[in-house]
Amino acid sequence: MADIQKQFEEFHDAIKLKRFKENKELREKRDIITDKIKNGVKTKFEEKEKDAPSLEFIDQGSYAVDLGIVPEDKDYDIDEGVIFDLYKEDYTDSVELKKMIRDILENHTNTPPKIKNPCVTITYSLDDEPAYHVDLPVYLKSKYDNNLYLAWGKEFANKDNKYWDLADPEGLNDHIKNSFADDAKKQFKRVVRYMKKWKDICFNSSGNSRPPSIGITIAAVDLFSYKQSYNSLSGKFKDDDLGALKDFVSKLKNRFMLKWDPDLEKSFYTIEYNLPVQPYGNVFSKMSNIQMDSFYQKLNELENALTEAEGKSDPHEACKVLSPKYFGDKFPIPESKEARYKQVALSSAPSSNSAKGY
Repeated sequence: MADIQKQFEEFHDAIKLKRFKENKELREKRDIITDKIKNGVKTKFEEKEKDAPSLEFIDQGSYAVDLGIVPEDKDYDIDEGVIFDLYKEDYTDSVELKKMIRDILENHTNTPPKIKNPCVTITYSLDDEPAYHVDLPVYLKSKYDNNLYLAWGKEFANKDNKYWDLADPEGLNDHIKNSFADDAKKQFKRVVRYMKKWKDICFNSSGNSRPPSIGITIAAVDLFSYKQSYNSLSGKFKDDDLGALKDFVSKLKNRFMLKWDPDLEKSFYTIEYNLPVQPYGNVFSKMSNIQMDSFYQKLNELENALTEAEGKSDPHEACKVLSPKYFGDKFPIPESKEARYKQVALSSAPSSNSAKGY
């Protein structure tokens, strides 16, 4: 079996996205936005002759749990929750405060802010192309419980599509961050990043055809197992990312079940995986039966490729199975055994000078 742990770790280093504390530019952009929101909210409430509420900001998404990757389309995604010290019972229109944030940030970038169902999105552009965007979900408290509620809905949506949805962003962060420790945690993060890159390479980026990253992450918290292999030369155990990745893909694939679609009169492989915190919804709910079936088939292809790579004796051949088809061109392919032998033969052959006795 080929040992390609080195190539997996090099691949991980190439795709890993630095966190805020390591990325000065993104950290500064986030802080500028949060300061502008604080000052803007204070001004807006004073104009209405009301006391301005205190605000709390919470890092969300891949940055918060240190699972980000460099995106294929170069459109970096930052999630920053805005928690108002206000009660949802006083705001029957869940979009009201989202519109306030939109107005505060109206001229912050060249691209106007956009109100989406779960958030307000601010886009920073570079040469007229998105460089990264900041998603700002808005939360309020309740007079009757200790939960947070997410402001759901677009600006001109009907009343049925604008509401306050139960949420626990901090609980979700903690669930992911505290699931593993030490070396197991490091391998868990690598495996999730490998899966995210595979998703970027193998799925169309439009619509809901790609499985959501949160779905892959939540599943990995449940299904990932730490894997090591024994190195007979060193007499030590070392991490086995290929084995861990293959094991996770197999377990995730086994969570799918055949489901009959009466409209299409056909069975599809579908999957349900619920959030571990409020509102406990199915993280794959936006995918259609056809899209989930495609997800299953692509997982099956990946599992077969990982099995094939595992069976190769030459790291060169093993890596060729995986790169670039499944992980893109960032996954390194070492020289073949044949090329290495030729190199050794050439370097050990006597030179013309040495043949003359020099």
